[in-house]
Amino acid sequence: MKKTYRSGRIFVAAKYRENVIYDVCSNDVYVTFDGKGGIAEYSLCNQNGRLLWDGTMTVFAGGKKLDPLCPKRVKMIGRSMTVFVKNGEAQIEICQFVAPNERAVFYEIKANKPGDYDFILDLNHSQSGFHYDTNALVERYVYENKTILLHVTRSARLVLAYDSAINCTRMLSLFSEYKKQVEDEIRNVKVPSSAASEKDRAIYLSGVFSALENYKEVGPFKAFSAGARIDAPIRTYFQDSYWTGLCLYRNRPDLIRNQILTIAHGIEGNGDCPAGVTFVFRPWRRNYYDSPSFFVMTVYDYINHTGDFSILRETVNGKTVYDWCLLVINKLSDYEDKTGLIVKNGKYNDRDWADQINRTGYVTYVELLYARSLSCLAGIVGTRDQNRARYYRERCEKTKSAINEFLWDDEKGYYVNYRDGDFAEDNLSVDTILAVLFGISDEKQTERLLDNFSKLLETRNNPKTGLGDFGVASVFPCYRGVNRCFSNSVVDYEFQNGAVWPYWSALVAYAELRNGRDHTYALTSPFEWNVKRGNYTPVECYSPNTPDGSPLHAASSVVAWVYDWIDKDFFKENEAVWKSK
Repeated sequence: MKKTYRSGRIFVAAKYRENVIYDVCSNDVYVTFDGKGGIAEYSLCNQNGRLLWDGTMTVFAGGKKLDPLCPKRVKMIGRSMTVFVKNGEAQIEICQFVAPNERAVFYEIKANKPGDYDFILDLNHSQSGFHYDTNALVERYVYENKTILLHVTRSARLVLAYDSAINCTRMLSLFSEYKKQVEDEIRNVKVPSSAASEKDRAIYLSGVFSALENYKEVGPFKAFSAGARIDAPIRTYFQDSYWTGLCLYRNRPDLIRNQILTIAHGIEGNGDCPAGVTFVFRPWRRNYYDSPSFFVMTVYDYINHTGDFSILRETVNGKTVYDWCLLVINKLSDYEDKTGLIVKNGKYNDRDWADQINRTGYVTYVELLYARSLSCLAGIVGTRDQNRARYYRERCEKTKSAINEFLWDDEKGYYVNYRDGDFAEDNLSVDTILAVLFGISDEKQTERLLDNFSKLLETRNNPKTGLGDFGVASVFPCYRGVNRCFSNSVVDYEFQNGAVWPYWSALVAYAELRNGRDHTYALTSPFEWNVKRGNYTPVECYSPNTPDGSPLHAASSVVAWVYDWIDKDFFKENEAVWKSK
């Protein structure tokens, strides 16, 4: 199959019989199109299991089934896929999309000239409960086969949805409006000039839509879910949502504001923060060591890039956002020892982003976030109390010094992953790139660290992985501590034990970019790898040694953020904003 790009769209040229899989989400539904007019999967958010799977479409022109070897071209962007098929003189176009706030699949079918065309949508592998409406000249539902037959002379529209409460007839009457919603959503994304090539524009829009399509509203819950298949129950994570929101500061900062007010509901009364919060505001996995820092960082970044200080006065569960910022960091500080570093206690403590690894003691990633959050909190508190702000700045400096004293390995030229007593997991972990982004490593350390990222984690330069060139690995070498890894991460180069995580790869790219290095490999290799494998939306993680992670993964949108901030330091204080207070 040949892949090309134009105006942010991904095009695939193939034979009609070949699958081209594309994932889309609306607020309520996750759908996979198969590149032949069929629906490979249809699932509702907050409902375990698929309602439709392996659905197909068969096309007849003039009473003859389309040749499976005839050529087709498939166009993908945002929440839509369009298939262009040519069979002799017949040229047929099948457009499928989901609208942002509906659970229906919309079809628009066109032919290049009048004739007799039959489209058979097979729903045989489905739960009962699907409904539809169409303006086709002739339509029939064959109950025994669970198939919808449409007879068309030139064009037709179809709306298909699960649940009898969904009014497909109403949506069919408003079809053009729903189609315009989908087109306008694409049009309203401002693609930066830094996305200069056609491939860059496709990468950028793919990233932005992996964030937009994972934004969910369920009553007062308004936040980013982690991914297309991470939605039962619908939930949002402190860590994932921080990274997801980065690419929307220039397009949809209002969604980040909503995220802050939603995630604050997950904070417990004593200031502990879970991994996330469900749509009914219940904590999801309690007491994570990185979540408090991400909450404060999100609030700070939102103010820093919007100037909207009113967020601090918003009230959630009886406390203002300002109060929650103080409480979560003060509670996190309870785990701090005399060095100024956070201690992850216990032999089995997986409570940070790498939650299939028991990283204990001083975990460099946790410490880097803590230092950054203390700095951010100083900025927030400085709007009201300069003495208290000075206190947090001093604590930040103490933590930064301790990171460099206890966790930098000068012989290796990088920060160890974690240190617990006499044991050090001294592999290079991709999450230590935060030392560069947050200005915690000095100039010499930064150069050595980036050198080692290139040498060890960029697999094109490291034959010792034994797996060839597959992108920026999350660690090298893999974990050696006894009984440190579990679940998917037990196997080397699977999940958090060496697989590529596209959002971390993008963060490496940004650090390289800000330091005058070639960042192209770290920025684009996840997209290139996955397109070759037939993944046309960003996945959670991947490697030659593991099945692909969750599709349409929200945090993988960080790649678009890099294009947005290619000429500026996102993490730098916007003095004009803070001086206004």
